[in-house]
Amino acid sequence: MKKVLVIIFLSLYFIIPSQADDIRDFQIEQVSIGDSFYDHFNDEHIKLKIEYPSSNDYSGTEIPEHLSNKKFDKYDSITLHWKTNDKTKTIIAVSGIKLFPNNLKKCLKERDKISKEMKGILTDYKESEYKMGYGKNNKSIGYVIDLMIKDGSIRVWCNDWDKKTETENKWEDDLNVSIDTKKFIHWVDNVAFK
Repeated sequence: MKKVLVIIFLSLYFIIPSQADDIRDFQIEQVSIGDSFYDHFNDEHIKLKIEYPSSNDYSGTEIPEHLSNKKFDKYDSITLHWKTNDKTKTIIAVSGIKLFPNNLKKCLKERDKISKEMKGILTDYKESEYKMGYGKNNKSIGYVIDLMIKDGSIRVWCNDWDKKTETENKWEDDLNVSIDTKKFIHWVDNVAFK
């Protein structure tokens, strides 16, 4: 099967005009589900580990552009996940993060533009749009659009972090685009935080 490449760009949002429903057909910063971590990076890039409180079945890392050996086209950082015991680190989830400090309106406009373009190339998807709260008092809000496809999902969302969270973590409001396999979604929803 010839692989269809669809590249998600944050500012231009140019997407190759093909129909695609296989989660492996999408890329963020030239990284796709099914690639090996080592196709793009090496172990020196695993500086910002992503850990989960209830399980270590999967491992992940965030790679900010300034700590990478390659220039990112549209994102400030990317996150990658793989099965912890997989020596080749086959990627099962990839996301791009673009900062929008204190500019929720602009972030939501970009989110909607990406979502519209994705829906234009997907042939079979189920869409959900919702808000979700984060933190002890749910003062941080995520504005989410999920596009569920046969073997996973494409999620596009904006985080509007509350001032305390921004200050304590040195975070800024951001736009996220993630491509995740069904297995990883199930693990995050049912195991990772239990």
